[in-house]
Amino acid sequence: MRSDYLEQNSGVSDLKKKIRHVNAALTLTAEDSGSIFMINQAAAYAITLPECATEDNKLMGWNAEFILGTVASNAVTVQVTDDDGDNMVGHGIDCEDGAAQTESTGFDVLTFISGATKGDRASIVCDGDSYYVFSLAADKAHITFS
Repeated sequence: MRSDYLEQNSGVSDLKKKIRHVNAALTLTAEDSGSIFMINQAAAYAITLPECATEDNKLMGWNAEFILGTVASNAVTVQVTDDDGDNMVGHGIDCEDGAAQTESTGFDVLTFISGATKGDRASIVCDGDSYYVFSLAADKAHITFS
């Protein structure tokens, strides 16, 4: 192995994920891209995604993952801004019967329903035109699109 390679590579990964714990309403920004949001359902609240159609999102993209970390009896939504409208599209799969929900016509709210299961999750990627969603839930309708 080259010695200059060994000097440059410490062997420690710089790919750590930014984990944020959320328990109240939050509006995300471009700087939140790449984060994992651990959702606490102790209260009902909305997480608002950053404006989709920005030059930065068209050039660099935006992405985040949302994981239900603390289960309680409140619904938590992840939604687009009023200006973005119905620009979320995607697929959701549940482990109960493997059924998929698909929304290719567009929606603006993803909901972790009251009574969802710890570990239910959704990944969201933005290309500057749309938000692309993939969700995985333990049971049917734990994550809904509307």
